Order: sequence, then C-alpha cells, then structure tokens
Amino acid sequence: MSKIHIEAQRKTWETPMSNSVTDVAVALRESLEELGWEFTREKGEKIYSRFAVILPLAKVAYVFRFRVTDPLDDVKFDTWEFRFSHRGDISFLAVDDYLYEDLDLVHQLLSELVERLPRRPWDFPLGQRMEAGLALPEWGTPAACGNG
Repeated sequence: MSKIHIEAQRKTWETPMSNSVTDVAVALRESLEELGWEFTREKGEKIYSRFAVILPLAKVAYVFRFRVTDPLDDVKFDTWEFRFSHRGDISFLAVDDYLYEDLDLVHQLLSELVERLPRRPWDFPLGQRMEAGLALPEWGTPAACGNG
C-alpha cells in the first residue's frame, strides 16, 4: 500500500498597527538582524480602495517585504500603510506562508519587534480608532497578550 503525502497548509496572519509603516519596517529589520536570521528585503504593492465622498478611488500602497529563509522556510513579513480617510493612515503587518510548526519562531520575532517600536502596536489613539473603525484591535489587551 502506498503512502499518501499531505503537504502542511501554510497560513497567513494580518493585523492593523498603531505605528507608522516606516517605524514598523525599521523595527522589523533591526529585529531580524538582532536575532541573526537570514532574510532578503523586497518591495511590493497592494491595491486598495479609498472612498472620496461616495466614489471608490483605486490606490496602491508600497509594501516593505522581508523574506526570511533561515530559520524559517521562506516566510514573508509584509508591512504597508493604507490611507482610509483624508485625515489618517493605518499601518498593517502580515505574516505570510508560515506553518503551524513555525509559530514559536514567528512569536519570537513579533515579541522582538514590539520591543523596538515607539509604542505598543495595539495602543491606537482614539482619533486613529475612529477614523479607521478600529473599535477593538486584533492585538487584544496587554493582559491577554501576557504583557499586563
């Protein structure tokens, strides 16, 4: 009887950040360097819609991509910024193509990243929350994340 090979499913995680995209990109690069991980930097774009009055306008966001090849197997960390309204930008962070077995290493990098940011990524100012409709950010409360 032949064996069936089932490939592990790769996952994606994405969240809004309260920090600017440049702060996140710099902190991510510094974190990767501090951990001694092998990575390459790439650029990319994301298309999104911004509403002006009632018309959607197509926009393109610049993506800072960090592709980690060791100790992770080709996992991408992307950060970009969307301008949802005329008053404010919201940054995002995404982790693409990681496996369940990679979670400890991904968590290690994200913990290092949080330490390097000017403020905690889940601490959105009230104005920023209202502009983008971020009533409850995905990061959770500091107590839920083990930081409280």
